[in-house]
Amino acid sequence: MANSTPSASDYKGIVGPLRHRCSHCQVAGPKLLRCNGCLAVRYCSREHQAAHWPKHKSACSKIKKARTKLAEEDHAIRNATEDFMTPANAFESHVGHFWGMINTRDYMRARMALAMKLLQQATLGSVSEAYEHMRDMLRLNRSDNMGIRDMVPALMLRLDLDQECYDFVKWWATCDPDGRYDWGNMDLPHLDLHGADVFEKPDFLLVKHSDLNSLVALLLLNLKLLVDIHKLKITRKILSRTRLPTELRNKIELAVIRSPLSTKLQKEAPGSLLQTESTLMNHIRLLGAALNETNGQFMFNLFDPDEALCSRPEAYSRGSWEEMAYSIQHSYAAWWEMEGVLDLLKDARMCAARDSEDEIEDIMGTETFRSSAGPNRTAKELLEDMSVNRIWGYLDYATENACYLGPWSERPSEQHTRVSKENWARAEEEDDEEWSDDEDEVVF
Repeated sequence: MANSTPSASDYKGIVGPLRHRCSHCQVAGPKLLRCNGCLAVRYCSREHQAAHWPKHKSACSKIKKARTKLAEEDHAIRNATEDFMTPANAFESHVGHFWGMINTRDYMRARMALAMKLLQQATLGSVSEAYEHMRDMLRLNRSDNMGIRDMVPALMLRLDLDQECYDFVKWWATCDPDGRYDWGNMDLPHLDLHGADVFEKPDFLLVKHSDLNSLVALLLLNLKLLVDIHKLKITRKILSRTRLPTELRNKIELAVIRSPLSTKLQKEAPGSLLQTESTLMNHIRLLGAALNETNGQFMFNLFDPDEALCSRPEAYSRGSWEEMAYSIQHSYAAWWEMEGVLDLLKDARMCAARDSEDEIEDIMGTETFRSSAGPNRTAKELLEDMSVNRIWGYLDYATENACYLGPWSERPSEQHTRVSKENWARAEEEDDEEWSDDEDEVVF
């Protein structure tokens, strides 16, 4: 990630949780050497650091310059000459009001620039530091004129701060219900929500004009927990064929899940776990529907994100392509790193496409389609659209498939499709028979 403008591949690193890794060979370990220049990447040896230097040199230099610039702006604020517009030291007198004063804006821009350069490295250390910068910038500037709250939830999910993510999103969605919250009053509570119920119905986001980035974060969080349940179910199926001690079984189950919230799920009995799975799937459908309504382009671009990841829109409006592009850029690394989530959605889409194939010809023959879609719309394009639009209705199929251990041809979704086609064929035969009987009864 040495370029100032990231490419699509920069968002697609190693799938799985962020860990300290050698930036040259990607081996993970607790005792790695840290680059003294940028403090953002690590190496397992001096040799690997030297080998990686040609790739890292540009990024290292930019991060060092960004740190120097931030230090200069920090010094300027702490040693400012006081006048009627400028405090002597805003860090002591104006915490919460940064950006509201002209002399703090260069500092905030410099800090954001450093955070963004750190994020481009995609290491545990760089993402963690960028997250800490952004959280502290929210402390300094409560009203968040820079849109930091749009980026923080995805960073929390990447760092497995899942409870914190839910609390953060819910606080922003509920802190100002009547539009009277005084952002300038430092005595009011700020980001003080802790331990909210992650499994509650997300009604606070199921509203008109819901925030796109918040919907994306909670959808991904729920999918993350759902995948953990799938892992638990599969692990238990496999372990049921062994005679391992209970203590060892528990350790194996804890090793396969990712979210810290899933440690509670691991303790649930099978019946309770199924109920939690059903709850999560209902919430996912609600959030997915709200996401489609808020910005109908997000899910299409989630499956094909490269154009959105490489774009640099200057502004956006609600529901626009540009809004989607920003949201994809904020969250795609989290989607990519969350093992099993994109695979689950791709399988749901594949199931939807397979069951929708027989409808394409009929739909393309309708006057409504011909007048609205135009002659250039192909059957393949229509099927792609239908499969994305119907993805949440096929989440059940994908979930059953995810917990299945048998041959591909006998996957639950394959069985469902066969039964569906058999029932459809039977219904058509019965209709033909009834039509034939009606013709026999006609009297001239």
